[in-house]
Amino acid sequence: MKGFPPLINTLLASSLILTIGRGVTLPFITIYLTEHFHLLPKSVGVILGISLTIGIISSFYGGYLVDRFNKNHLILLAILLFSLSFFAIPWVPGSGGIIAVLAILHTAYAVLGIAIKACFAHWLPVTKRIKAFSMNYTLVNVGWAVGSSLGVMVAGYSPLLPFYLSGALALFTVVALSLRMRHQPPPPLAEPHATPVAAPNFRQTLSILRSDRRLIYFTIGSALGAVVFGQFTGYLSQYLITTANAEFAYQVIGVVMIVNACIVIALQYLFSRGMRQDNMLRWLALGTLFFVLGLIGFLLAGQSLWLWAVAMAIFTLGEIIVIPVEYLFIDFIAPAHLKGSYYGVQSLSNLGGAINPVMCGFLLSYTPPPVMFLVLIAAALFSLLFFFLGHRLAEQQRTLIPLNNLE
Repeated sequence: MKGFPPLINTLLASSLILTIGRGVTLPFITIYLTEHFHLLPKSVGVILGISLTIGIISSFYGGYLVDRFNKNHLILLAILLFSLSFFAIPWVPGSGGIIAVLAILHTAYAVLGIAIKACFAHWLPVTKRIKAFSMNYTLVNVGWAVGSSLGVMVAGYSPLLPFYLSGALALFTVVALSLRMRHQPPPPLAEPHATPVAAPNFRQTLSILRSDRRLIYFTIGSALGAVVFGQFTGYLSQYLITTANAEFAYQVIGVVMIVNACIVIALQYLFSRGMRQDNMLRWLALGTLFFVLGLIGFLLAGQSLWLWAVAMAIFTLGEIIVIPVEYLFIDFIAPAHLKGSYYGVQSLSNLGGAINPVMCGFLLSYTPPPVMFLVLIAAALFSLLFFFLGHRLAEQQRTLIPLNNLE
């Protein structure tokens, strides 16, 4: 984190604390809903799926808000709503209210993530943005590891205590961040000589986003990538229960989660040092190769925990490359005054992760189990194809602009 403006470091620290708050509660929300409302698993799945989908779709408009309003104020408002959502969950009487509160929670966190990325793009030069993206992703993984462990400890005292702890951590972040922003001058702009451009209204923004084929290609590529890595523990669990048994599934998932977290925390920032806008397609191809090799490893691992661990290590190398490079792609094409809107569109790619459990469940029910991994490998390769098409189009447009200026 050396070399970043102090306010960027403050945002990164806030991201860590808020992720710890999410980790305290969200991994166990299924258990809470099942026991508190006496719901069947399919009903819990519907509640979580609907609320997450609403949050993802709402984040599209959230990106527009990031461009239109003061980013500092929007960040504080998003964290405040995030905090109040956790405090509200224990008091909501019915499943409909839970869907609404969880949708607000997911939307607030999505808008916060978009605003933080827009701040990186607004305040940091291009050479440092990929490091900020990677550092933020590393801290998110640290937060999940710490938060889930803390959640297990806290839930032992009271099933409602995790919600209050998550809300308190977010409320503390609002207060601390507000004080820090108030007493600190704004950091230097990443592009100080750029000509200010008036932010378009929502209809104009939609027209710009809809007509940018580069963004459409990149978003489709991101969505296909999210199908591969967005819910990997979910489809691995489904596969293991189908091909082995629940006891072995628990063992494998425990091992792969530890391997995944350790590699992300240890290597994410190290890998990001070599990522630049002029070589991001090569990095993405390498990340896709790791995904494919990891999926082949899962397919061949059988009953060997060691092979599952090795395959997960290879798969995770793809994850720590692809995720920050995807953000770099969007940063590469987004106009300075529309960074938030472009990141908002990219956030729609999270729907790929939401589709994954349904798709994999269908494949495991109606086809031989190995077919699932073959489909995921195809999704990874098609993801790379769409990024290649978008990158080629972006390069063509970049070379045409200087020629038009010469004319």
